[in-house]
Amino acid sequence: MPNKIGVFCPTLNVYGGGEYVAIAIANTLARNNRHVILFSSDKINPKDIKNYFGETLHPNIETLQQPTPFSPRGLADFYQTIIHSYIAKSKCNTFIDAFSNCVFPWTEITYIHFPYLNQYAFNKSFPYLNNPRINQAGTLPQVILEKNLVDYKKRLVLANSYYTADEIKKYSGKSVEVLYPPFSSSILGMGRDAAKDCQANLVATVSRLDGNKQLERIPQIAAQTNQNIHFAVIGRLCSQPTFNHLQALTKKLDVTNRVHFYPNASAEQKIELLKKAQIYLHTMVGEHFGISIVEAMALGCLPIVHDSGGMREFVPEQYRYKTLEEAASKISNEIGNWSKGKAEEVKIIADSFSLSNFSGQFMKLYSKYYD
Repeated sequence: MPNKIGVFCPTLNVYGGGEYVAIAIANTLARNNRHVILFSSDKINPKDIKNYFGETLHPNIETLQQPTPFSPRGLADFYQTIIHSYIAKSKCNTFIDAFSNCVFPWTEITYIHFPYLNQYAFNKSFPYLNNPRINQAGTLPQVILEKNLVDYKKRLVLANSYYTADEIKKYSGKSVEVLYPPFSSSILGMGRDAAKDCQANLVATVSRLDGNKQLERIPQIAAQTNQNIHFAVIGRLCSQPTFNHLQALTKKLDVTNRVHFYPNASAEQKIELLKKAQIYLHTMVGEHFGISIVEAMALGCLPIVHDSGGMREFVPEQYRYKTLEEAASKISNEIGNWSKGKAEEVKIIADSFSLSNFSGQFMKLYSKYYD
């Protein structure tokens, strides 16, 4: 019987950086003549994947739907994920979890975007809780299981950055391999050689419109910049209350004429805006990696990011800020001093995160452990 390799990612319809990693892994294996099964909670639409990521789902990939009654958050979803991953494992020989950020006993390969077990949510010793909440208390069985019973040496555990790998090490004392996520060079290809409009004075941000992305920093920063600098906030609408709050804050700070939102923008619209922008602003503190930053750099945008997290591993120091005032100052300075030379420098950095590099490194690790 051929070796069936399962790739588990229930949220493939979200089309974010984590979902692209799952698709990249599945396509890489299929292109290397492996039998791949892709598990998702919703029916997978290859056309949507092509439109958003610019990548075609390999025709030999088998897709299986696992409908989920609970949304992908909270305690109910935590156990829903455990059950569905266990069922998915029963349908394949090698099981790759690109979603849960936990290491289950039945999983051979786990890609961790940020560890579920971390110092911010859990203590290192019993009872494990830092800030007790019902959700955390309900997941203690998994905490005890993974921390004490799961042997990392018998499986391949991948982290998306050294920042994430260090967090795993701090909490569990276990070492993992680092494999940076890829960006979709295909969807960006149309804009790689486009000339920037240096009169646009545009700052772009690509992010899920969600409460944990700290997007309220954008109007706060905009209020501290010159009136001729405009901001474009592009992303999938995941939280209507968050979007309403951002619009209200933008109005309160009197920057509605300079901060524009593009909820659920198409991939083409995103690329067009990034092609015009000279600056890319990232607001989240402690971002685990930040693939949207790499995408923007690939299109010649100078990244202005917080000086923390995985971003420190690839964004040059002169583009990192610690305070909102510093962010506003760097934006004002860099947007006026943008040049083709600076753009080429950040493009070169972005190229190291290409899909071909990711695929090659993944197959080396996969072959080392499982061939």
